[in-house]
Amino acid sequence: MKSIMTLLLLLVTLFAAAQQTKQDSLLFDQAQTLLVEGKYDEALTIINRLLISNHNNPDYFDLCGEIYMSKHIADTALFNFNTALMLDPENPYIYSHRAHTFLSIQMPNKSIDDYNRALKLIKDDDTLKYTTIGNRGSARQMERDFQGAYEDFKTALKFDSLNIQALIGMGSILDDLGKPRDGIAYLEKVIRLSPNESSAICNLGFRYLDLGEYKKAIAMFNKVLELSPNDGVAYNNRGYVKYKKNDLKGALKDIELAIKYYPANSYAFRNRALIYLAMKQQEKACEDLQYAIQLGFTLMYGNEVQELIEKHCLLKDTHK
Repeated sequence: MKSIMTLLLLLVTLFAAAQQTKQDSLLFDQAQTLLVEGKYDEALTIINRLLISNHNNPDYFDLCGEIYMSKHIADTALFNFNTALMLDPENPYIYSHRAHTFLSIQMPNKSIDDYNRALKLIKDDDTLKYTTIGNRGSARQMERDFQGAYEDFKTALKFDSLNIQALIGMGSILDDLGKPRDGIAYLEKVIRLSPNESSAICNLGFRYLDLGEYKKAIAMFNKVLELSPNDGVAYNNRGYVKYKKNDLKGALKDIELAIKYYPANSYAFRNRALIYLAMKQQEKACEDLQYAIQLGFTLMYGNEVQELIEKHCLLKDTHK
């Protein structure tokens, strides 16, 4: 009789565990759906509930990291990805997610390291392989390894010639390699495939700007702002075009909106400094140049800001 009771208790326990596992799986799926829908706080409530009941599940920490990444809270996202990798150090998807986070906070060297780790772990027939190669191209471009970035985008496009992100990357990198007209052809292809692809429209605006076709450039940035009214990068770019057209008042208004919506953009402070210099407001310009340095301008874009400081700010101090 005792053996029968023990068996019954075991069966009840196993049934309860199975039910709990099924319920957790449903909750996890729900959290993923909420993330895709942009309901980040609701997704976070569910994943935190799951983590309380099982804090050794790497998938829970990985999803938690993705949610925080979507909320632009990079340090907490990295904590969760790091924890997930401690629990599952052979998971290429987690490395890829952490790499994306490093890229978003302008740490391309760490991003490239993680993409490389992911590629070592990804199976050859996994489509993630070519997505990861394309993403690594973006990190290499930020690192200013333009030829390496070109090779990555090229590889990604060999696998899928309609890969939107790789086409955008190719359109951008060809400009860095001195072939802006070739880059425009790639970006125009993206817009034919996906007319509201903001990043392609924005990049096309850049290309027109570089070629001095300011009217076309402003039209592109206007289109981006129609799609995303709070896009700080688009305001920054449109402001710079207006600066080039000598519309200093309009340029300053756009750059200030750019800084409002994207205060970590070192390029916006560089642009505002150029406007202040044109307005003969040297002190304000020098403050913005220092902000640009602090935000990592030199690492990402080269020595231009440092040279502006030496020309306009250090000499100013010498004459005091």
